[in-house]
This record gives sequence, C-alpha cells and structure tokens, in this order.
Amino acid sequence: MKDPEYLFHKIAQDNTVVQYFKNHSMRVMFLASSLAKRCSCYDENLRVAALLHDIGKMGISKQILFKPEKLNDLEYVILQTHPHTGNLIVRKQLGMPKAAEFIRDHHERWDGHGYPRGLKEEEISIQGRVIAVCDAFDTMTMDNREYNPELMDYTDAYNELKRNAWTQFDGSLVEKFIGMMGDIRIPDFLHGN
Repeated sequence: MKDPEYLFHKIAQDNTVVQYFKNHSMRVMFLASSLAKRCSCYDENLRVAALLHDIGKMGISKQILFKPEKLNDLEYVILQTHPHTGNLIVRKQLGMPKAAEFIRDHHERWDGHGYPRGLKEEEISIQGRVIAVCDAFDTMTMDNREYNPELMDYTDAYNELKRNAWTQFDGSLVEKFIGMMGDIRIPDFLHGN
C-alpha cells in the first residue's frame, strides 16, 4: 500500500488547488478522527478518507473552485464530481476501497438530496456522515475561501449544524460533535487557511 500522507503532500506541493486545501484537510482529519472515536467507527480508512476528502478537487479548475460568486448550473455539476474523483484516486493509488467509499459519501445528505449518488439516511456510511459534519464545521469557522469571506464563530456554526440536522446531516452526529467540541481543542499548528 502507498502512503496516504505522501500522496497528499506530493499533490499539495505540485498542485496549488490541493495546497490551498491542505490546512482544511488536516483539520477535518483531526475533527473526524476525534468524532469517529466517540462513535466507535474510527480506523485507518476513516483517517485517510478525512485527510483526502477533497483530493478530487485537484481536477477542477481554479476559476470554479475559487469563484467568489455563486456557481452556475454547469460549474456546480462539475464541482459535484470531486467525491467520485477522490474515490477513484484513493481506490486506484492507495488500494483502499473503504476509505474511497467514505470519500465518495462525504457530500451525501441525510434527506437524500446530496451527491454523487443521492443516498439517504443509513445508506450513507457513518464515516462519510462523520466527515460531512466536520467538513461543514471547518468550512464555516476556519476555511476562509472566496465564497465564504465571513467566518462564523463556534456558536453560530453549532446553530447552523442544528438547523440542518436530520436534513443535511445525521442529527445524532451533530449532537455528538457539539458535545465533543467542549472537550477538544484544534491544535494551533492547524490554524491557517
């Protein structure tokens, strides 16, 4: 098996898109690993999937990824390909089909309106659901991208997660995540874009 960190850092050094997402990916790995341990679903596949959840974005143009205004329909369809692309990269380069599945699932929604497959509820791997909550929280609070210039404080982000519980997110994971955040602290070295 090839090393996931090597793959991540190799691409991050050679690709400005993945470099841009590096700290976000590391924070999502930290948060998802912590939450998965509380849900008894932590393993190496979860850790790798959380780290590499956005690796499929390396094939999407910077004009789409960093567009400051709302994406048009075609651009949004293109963006929706990144979980499938990430699934293929991890499956073929690392030989980790379970991690690939969790990457594929991280934009599925509890109500079935996610992508790429429109799975709902327990059809979505719990690991994919864990990554989804952690990814959303980090994007709201720490990941200052062009389309997200106003970061939320933790309280507002918790309220947003609660508003979307049982539609976008597994509500029981939202509850566990918010409870967990009172017990952990994101390491200082992971702060940054």
